[in-house]
Amino acid sequence: MEKWCCKRLNDREPAFLFVPSITVLEQVTTILKEIEPSIEGVHSTDEDRHDNVRRFREGSVPILVTTTIMERGVTIENVDVAVLGAEAAIFTESALVQISGRAGRSEGHPDGDVVFFHAGKTEAMAAARRHIVTMNKEEVEY
Repeated sequence: MEKWCCKRLNDREPAFLFVPSITVLEQVTTILKEIEPSIEGVHSTDEDRHDNVRRFREGSVPILVTTTIMERGVTIENVDVAVLGAEAAIFTESALVQISGRAGRSEGHPDGDVVFFHAGKTEAMAAARRHIVTMNKEEVEY
């Protein structure tokens, strides 16, 4: 995960790093801030979440560590996505499909990079991958 984050920082590519809980978010954000102090984390009870999301959109926050709060309804262009602890029960097929849909989102960078970091592949991960492959095939056919 650290290598993935460092590549995004070096290439100046914005990225979401989804984590399964606020506890993990706080731990991971603390570690990543040692590499790049402008990395931030957001979760539902975070009073600074709107400001941090705004700064992420503007480019002053290069990586946004987040719980599933950013899973839906957020469109940020040219963003890569990783899920840490993708085997966690909170990351259902539906959640992983929605999270994966955050990647790319622009004409110049339509695909984006999506990575699941896990301690063992789950059926939800496999089902999400199948779902996304099927949706992408259907999109190409039109």
